[in-house]
Amino acid sequence: MYIRELLRQTFMAIIGKIREKSGLVVTIVGIGLFLFIVPLDKILQQFSGSTAKSDFVFNGNEQNAIDWNLSARISNFKEQNAKDKVLKVVENDYINSYVFENMIVDTILSLETKKIGITVSNAELNDGILNESHHLPTKEKENYIKGDTIDDFINWKNQISNRDVRTQIFIENDLKTSRSRDKYRAMIKYGVLGTYEEGKRNFIEEQTNAEISYIFKPYQEIPDSVVDLNDENRESYFTNHRYEAKWEYLLKNDIVKYDYVVLNIKPSEGDKEEAKKVLDDVKTIFEDANNDNKFINDSAFAQSYGIYFEPNYKGGKFSNLIDQKIENSSKGDVIGPFVNIDKVQLIKVLDSVQGEQAKVRHILINSREGDLNDSKNKKLADSILYAIRLDSSKFNSLVTKYSDDQASVANGGVYAWFPKGQMVPEFEDFSFNNSAGKSGVVKTTYGYHIIQVLGKRMGAFNKLAIKDRNIQVSETTRNEFYDSVARSFYDLAKKTSFNEAAEEFGLIVKESGNVKLEFPQVTFDNNGRLQYTSLGLYGPYELNRDINIAKWAFNNEVGHIMEPEDISENQIAIAVLKEKIIENDIRFNNLKSIMEPEVKNKLKAEYFINNNKIDSKTSMDTIAKSLNLKSNFKNVKYSDRNIGNNYQQLPEPKLIAKIFHMNENETSSIIEGESGLYIVKVLMRNNAKTNETTDFSSKVDEYQNYLRNLIEQTYYGSLYKAYDVKDQRAKSEVSN
Repeated sequence: MYIRELLRQTFMAIIGKIREKSGLVVTIVGIGLFLFIVPLDKILQQFSGSTAKSDFVFNGNEQNAIDWNLSARISNFKEQNAKDKVLKVVENDYINSYVFENMIVDTILSLETKKIGITVSNAELNDGILNESHHLPTKEKENYIKGDTIDDFINWKNQISNRDVRTQIFIENDLKTSRSRDKYRAMIKYGVLGTYEEGKRNFIEEQTNAEISYIFKPYQEIPDSVVDLNDENRESYFTNHRYEAKWEYLLKNDIVKYDYVVLNIKPSEGDKEEAKKVLDDVKTIFEDANNDNKFINDSAFAQSYGIYFEPNYKGGKFSNLIDQKIENSSKGDVIGPFVNIDKVQLIKVLDSVQGEQAKVRHILINSREGDLNDSKNKKLADSILYAIRLDSSKFNSLVTKYSDDQASVANGGVYAWFPKGQMVPEFEDFSFNNSAGKSGVVKTTYGYHIIQVLGKRMGAFNKLAIKDRNIQVSETTRNEFYDSVARSFYDLAKKTSFNEAAEEFGLIVKESGNVKLEFPQVTFDNNGRLQYTSLGLYGPYELNRDINIAKWAFNNEVGHIMEPEDISENQIAIAVLKEKIIENDIRFNNLKSIMEPEVKNKLKAEYFINNNKIDSKTSMDTIAKSLNLKSNFKNVKYSDRNIGNNYQQLPEPKLIAKIFHMNENETSSIIEGESGLYIVKVLMRNNAKTNETTDFSSKVDEYQNYLRNLIEQTYYGSLYKAYDVKDQRAKSEVSN
């Protein structure tokens, strides 16, 4: 065993050095050692796919996605619904999830309708579903009939009759299946009845209300530094909360946390010259374009050569030298090719016009859509803004320390005299709609910008056509960087510590947050756009969905340092595994970090209560002023989930219960809520008025409709649970 382990370690060291730079002999030796350690039949299984794997659980049994033709289903869906469309990553993630879930629910409903014995006869098909005068509705028909008039229906039937028999049978079976499932859903939905007592309870809860004055202190506004988080208070919280249902939801998948650094490979001078040569060939096309309008609208040219346009450009996007050349150029002049950070560019001056310009400086905190650390990033941005408003002279030092916009750091974060149309909308709105000196935090697709407006004016700006080419890092440059920098960092991190190595190399250590062993969760926002609610096993956006990082994280022990991993053509990531949380394990050591945010809130509440004694005889305005807060007014119903009855915020049952157990003109002590601390004064209470003749029938119907709609929206989740379905595709992915 010792010899086998020694050889395994030797092999791994060789593989780490191969990377196309150690020669054929080393490669052959490595393969020979590998064959000695791993039997040939096991290797062949990896290539043939003959090793059985569990992609999900259905009805308590392990299932293989290949047996369910999942890949073919996904391909067919894309062919039917997104043909000739280049799908975004988020769209692909949504389709993968959508098709899987529909495959499961389709199977479940087939089993359920068969179990109950729901069928659709030919008579029901012909006299009901296909009846022209009073046809029964089915969701499936919407896939075939686009209009909703009788003529549309008749045209559709005529089209069916002209199809071949096989197609007719296929369509009829689809309609029957859809109809049987409509019946099943109707049985579930309309089998629920609202009761008299439920109607009465809802009537009383809605008619019972209170006018209150309240003060609110969010937990996030109490600094973490005031609490002493240790195992003693963690265990105390664990003892009181270990059996709560929420842990089951939070622990439904394995979770890992890791710290990481990203090393940027700088192109060599040779790499830059190679990129310039390519643009030299395009320069004559720029210079010879006589008709600029045709040039701008020539989409074929733009697509082929990567053209984009700056119709309102006035400095700040390029170096001072290039900006000066643009300013001194005439219409038709071409500038470049020149290096601009990680690109080589050509510029053609198309025209010069007048317009409003703004000058601002900003600090960018990267936080893309779905970022696991979004709330922490927002908190950091707010803290920086607070510091700037106290002393704006600190702006330059804060830019250097925090800004992720490297293009503007050297210039103190300044974007000088840019016109409208150059920046993203949120950034532009703040810059042009506020006077000089105004500062604030703005969220864009890039993250959180702390912006200070420096000035506005009318001035000239240019219309530019710009050709970009990313500077490709050559294999030679990449290999030299890997050996001289990435490998050195890795070796030092193993010898000392990850943080010490990062400090030595001047790198920023970032946290992955909770990375769950599941595929990305995608939903629609209020504007109907797809967005991530969880990035799943891929972790932070910055790591470019590198599956090898996920495989490393979920297959190693805490403390293990990942070997340098290429995450793009010019970036390498190195990480250290900080924590692993195992699914369905509710023991203290496993729950410890999951509980930590709530333990902190509990300790913050104790700190706030111990340091702020409330005199119930003091006015709410005086109390608010002493706490540097403000008092608010609200009408609250006993049926509300929180103050304001906001479903986007955490429910506050303890708070609502407290309000309706207080007397008029009574002021509460500090109440520990789910999202923060409250002090409440009840100004007026109105209890529901009922008697023997009060009619609750409308409330019974209302509650019944509520239950039925709720069932219609959530029955699938209940069936999912009843059939013991568990998606393990991500687990299967990282185990291969």
